[in-house]
Amino acid sequence: MQHLNEEQLVLHRYRDDHGDAASAEQHLNACGDCRAHYDTLCRVLALVDDLPVPERGDEYGTAVWNRLRWRLGRRERVRMWQALAAAAMIAVVFLAGVWWARIKSTNARAEVASRAQTALQQAAGHDRILLVVVSDHLDNSERMLLELTNADSTRPLDISGERRRAVELVSQNRLYRQTAKQHGDERIASLLSDLEPVLVELAHASDHLSPAELTSLQKRIDSKELLFKVRIVSAQTGGQEAPKALPKGTNSL
Repeated sequence: MQHLNEEQLVLHRYRDDHGDAASAEQHLNACGDCRAHYDTLCRVLALVDDLPVPERGDEYGTAVWNRLRWRLGRRERVRMWQALAAAAMIAVVFLAGVWWARIKSTNARAEVASRAQTALQQAAGHDRILLVVVSDHLDNSERMLLELTNADSTRPLDISGERRRAVELVSQNRLYRQTAKQHGDERIASLLSDLEPVLVELAHASDHLSPAELTSLQKRIDSKELLFKVRIVSAQTGGQEAPKALPKGTNSL
């Protein structure tokens, strides 16, 4: 048998057990222990009910308000400190973000400047290398053009040596022309574009040129002033003084 606990007995005493009142009364009639505990509880509660209720003095309201105000004030202080702490945290995060953004911006500018300087140095180095190799290429081309323009156009000419050199110069000329275009050097690129067809023609010619073929080739070189242009650019890339323009029909140095 399960006995009634103290809470159930109190509720039964004040008739607050509602639907359980009948079962509780039935249990009390059947259980001597619970009946004895219940009777003792009823006598104690009867004594409490007979005690006089103390009167509240004039300072009761003030005392209650003081206790409540202290608690409310503490809550307000806690909220204020929490708000201040949150504001301080936001300020710290904001200042840290500004500091980090400045450092990152400074590092980014320094990195961009460093890359630009490196690119300029590399470009300058490439330009110097290009001028050296182009200068050698133009010197070789100039010697071959001189041999052709100074040749006697009334007799056949053996160009087997020049043809072999032209084969090598064609591939070099194409490479240097493309490189000059990539570096924006239109002056060298334009000269190499004019020189390339003559080199290609020599590379595909037979070992002997007839007087007519030689005359046609000399006129082609002369019409574009190719030899003079080669001398000008070759002298400039080699750091020499540029030669003066030759009169029409003058092929020799």
